[in-house]
Amino acid sequence: MGVWRGEDTRGPVVNFLNQFRSRLSIVRVDAIGIGHNFGLHLRDCRFPVELVNVSLPCESQPQLGENDPTVRFVNLKACFYQALADAFERDQVEGLTDETTIGQLAGLLYEIDSHGRMKLESKEQARARGVRSPDRAEALMLALCKPPQKIECYTARDLPRLNAQAAICPFDDDAKGRVRPRRWPRGFELF
Repeated sequence: MGVWRGEDTRGPVVNFLNQFRSRLSIVRVDAIGIGHNFGLHLRDCRFPVELVNVSLPCESQPQLGENDPTVRFVNLKACFYQALADAFERDQVEGLTDETTIGQLAGLLYEIDSHGRMKLESKEQARARGVRSPDRAEALMLALCKPPQKIECYTARDLPRLNAQAAICPFDDDAKGRVRPRRWPRGFELF
């Protein structure tokens, strides 16, 4: 774990992440506030970045009935923290020895809103009761509780190969056996 405080931490964070570049499948960044531009900087440094906005509402899954996330949680933050709590309860998280992170997790408060949904205490409310921002707890929550998204990144030098593949086989069969025109891969980003 790396922790940085300062006016501009982009350089130290990039240096830290460079040690693990070959093993990183994704770098999740809190996209609210300054995190958005920080994530864009990491993307400019060619890290596989996923910007996550935990204040967004959960995606409706009506087939889950009463377990539909939109029925249970106010936003993604509450949903992801509950998933983290569930992972701890099932002993799926090992090796967490950082006392600061453990303390931040233990200090999280939540309430049930008028619709019966779980809502975590806002940072402003926590600050009013003398609690600092749970940055390490949020880092753990972001790292462990959002299902991995498949993201493919390409550079300009990949374009000839991708174009050649599309020319050789310009059509794909979809899941229902229908033939459809080939498009750029989903999640395509050109750096």
